[in-house]
Amino acid sequence: MVFAGLAGLLLTPTAAAEESQYQKARREHPDLFKLYYDETVMAYCGLLTPESEAGFRLERDALLLADPVEAEALRTLRVASDMAADYAYQDYGLNGQKRWCKSEGLEAYNRFVGRYRAQAPQPGPEIQSE
Repeated sequence: MVFAGLAGLLLTPTAAAEESQYQKARREHPDLFKLYYDETVMAYCGLLTPESEAGFRLERDALLLADPVEAEALRTLRVASDMAADYAYQDYGLNGQKRWCKSEGLEAYNRFVGRYRAQAPQPGPEIQSE
């Protein structure tokens, strides 16, 4: 019982509640965090293509236009998303990575490619010369 009391003193609310800069960035900008996380997952899964990267940039630019983020905060957010993707990759292991890529990786790929194709310039009607 005394030990439990001492443990409670050692885990003060300040020590337990401290938030890293990466956790703070993730909490403050969840949509951007997810965006960068998904890009990193696609990279791990070999799903980066010109279309998926263009769709990523379109979505990123729209999010940053709606909610501008300072350069240092954006860098911290990128690091946080890279760390999260790296931890997820390690958690899945070699066999689980295939499932991860077929679920999260493919979902991100399809979302970004769909975004790109929806906003890509459509070819105009062909003009035929006489």
